[in-house]
Amino acid sequence: MGHTTLALLLAAAILVGLFEDSDRERLRGPIHTDRFRLACAVQIAAVIMLGPWWAALAAAVGTVAAGLFHGVSPRKVWFDALAYSGAACVAGLFFRLAGGDVGTLQLLDDLVPLVALAVAYLTVRALLLDVVCARENFDPRLVPSAGEAALGGAIALLAIDHPWNVVVLVPLAIALHQSQVRLRGLQRETLRALETFANIVDERDPSTYRHSVRVAGYVDSLARALRLPFSDIDRLRWAGRLHDLGKVSVDASVLRKRSGLDGAEWAAMRRHPRLSARLLQRFEFVAPQAHAVELHHERADGHGYYGVGGDDLPLASHFLIVADSFDAMTTDRPYRKGLSHEAALMEIENNAGTQFHPAVAKAFVAVQRGIDPAAVLTPDELQEMRRASAPYRLRLVGVGELKERPELLALGGVVLALAGLGFGQTWLTATGGVLALAGLGLRAVVQVRAGRAVAALQQALGSHDEHSAVFHRVVGAMSPAWHQTWAGLVKWDDDGLGGSVDAETGQDGPAPSALTSWLVREAESGRDAIIAPGAELGVDGVAVALPLRRDNSALVGFLAFVAPKLPPRHVELALLESLDDLGLALAARPELDGGGSQQAEPLETVADPSDFALVRFDER
Repeated sequence: MGHTTLALLLAAAILVGLFEDSDRERLRGPIHTDRFRLACAVQIAAVIMLGPWWAALAAAVGTVAAGLFHGVSPRKVWFDALAYSGAACVAGLFFRLAGGDVGTLQLLDDLVPLVALAVAYLTVRALLLDVVCARENFDPRLVPSAGEAALGGAIALLAIDHPWNVVVLVPLAIALHQSQVRLRGLQRETLRALETFANIVDERDPSTYRHSVRVAGYVDSLARALRLPFSDIDRLRWAGRLHDLGKVSVDASVLRKRSGLDGAEWAAMRRHPRLSARLLQRFEFVAPQAHAVELHHERADGHGYYGVGGDDLPLASHFLIVADSFDAMTTDRPYRKGLSHEAALMEIENNAGTQFHPAVAKAFVAVQRGIDPAAVLTPDELQEMRRASAPYRLRLVGVGELKERPELLALGGVVLALAGLGFGQTWLTATGGVLALAGLGLRAVVQVRAGRAVAALQQALGSHDEHSAVFHRVVGAMSPAWHQTWAGLVKWDDDGLGGSVDAETGQDGPAPSALTSWLVREAESGRDAIIAPGAELGVDGVAVALPLRRDNSALVGFLAFVAPKLPPRHVELALLESLDDLGLALAARPELDGGGSQQAEPLETVADPSDFALVRFDER
């Protein structure tokens, strides 16, 4: 039986490696890499059925065969083989230490050994393949790794007594593989479409032909010289490649104009970074670049398009700022001649600390002159630079206690009760029943409280007062149940790229530029409530925005809040149920005479027009 099992697992490891890797396309792009790997599931099954040493052999044979077949370099083949065999070996040792017996697997008795095996395997694999080999940050990829461990356990359970039982899992494995192939193909096609879009934008003006290609190249060279992780290099490069998508909204005559731009033309130019960000935000795998792209015309001293500067500018945006400016300086434009390579570098040096981030400027100039940036940066600056491209996926904390999601408690109780019945465990059945009843009771309480909150909101919306007065009544109606540190009524521009604060209450609200940046990127998400960590807007707690629409579904504003935590469940339900009424009552009335009764505080902060003399070498 041992030799038969070994032979079958070796064959499976080789076939799965050849089959699974056959769809790989060598495309350097910001495509999500969390893949479910069938080869890893086979290796985990080998650990359970054969033990650590034979499992390490099976992992090495399968990895070497697949790598050689697909033409991978011998050095990478042998390193991958050592990494996978090492992960299998360590996982097998942990499986034994946790009480597991090789060649047997019985749930629930062996659940702890199986978990220990999975944790050890994914940890060693991530450390060797991601941290050591690929210079990535440590990321154990918990969701796909848990799936690999579960499938590996299922293979072992079926094959220990009758190996041919594994045949029932073959269609499932093929379906999983095909779904991944289709997903990656769709991502690649979307990325190519965006790249084609960027090429079209560049070609609208002969002076900017292949501009985004050059900017992407400068960013790529800088990131590689700083030895950033490869995935971060890809993100930064594609941010440079797609940074000017919003110029599609700018008339070509403005781009080619030889004389100075008037106010309306400058306004059109200032909108294009935010339009670029809004376009990128709609695509999940390039969305982390949206914020950096939006700020690629800012300055370190805050005198850029939107007046964002200092610590409010992420370092990733500084990569784009210096690369974009350098290409603009060294190319001929309709309104001026380009500078020489060395003159442009001297201009960057002269404006370090005002227009450009000092460390980024020093590193960029060094790379362009063929010098290792580590030779001109201090250790602290180098460490700061290597954190530059961290993605903007901020995890939302304070999502709410379990009591605020009673339906989850009820469903969890039902599942526990059924599991107890299935395993013949009376105590588990009783516990599940109690939890289910508690969840149903809490849900009934939430529904009653939500009804009261809806009634309070309807009362606040009942009169026909000015919308700012209604706003204050709405905030007052919610305050007893949900404490907010700041609330604002935002009037949205027709072009969807800015707005103004009509009314506000509270203190320590977000900066106008940060609020606008967030709302511009998320305005077309289609969600009834837009949520972000407060840190993304430079405030404590959490930020929530409700889109306000007229009866024709036109977006005309937002009801925005900053609070220590998300609203309780009953307040959330009341707000969502009253969303249409809130939009009709709080949205500003259409101005038929072209005027307004009062001037709202401008939400889109821009530098004074005279400041644009300071950015004379920036591209329009």
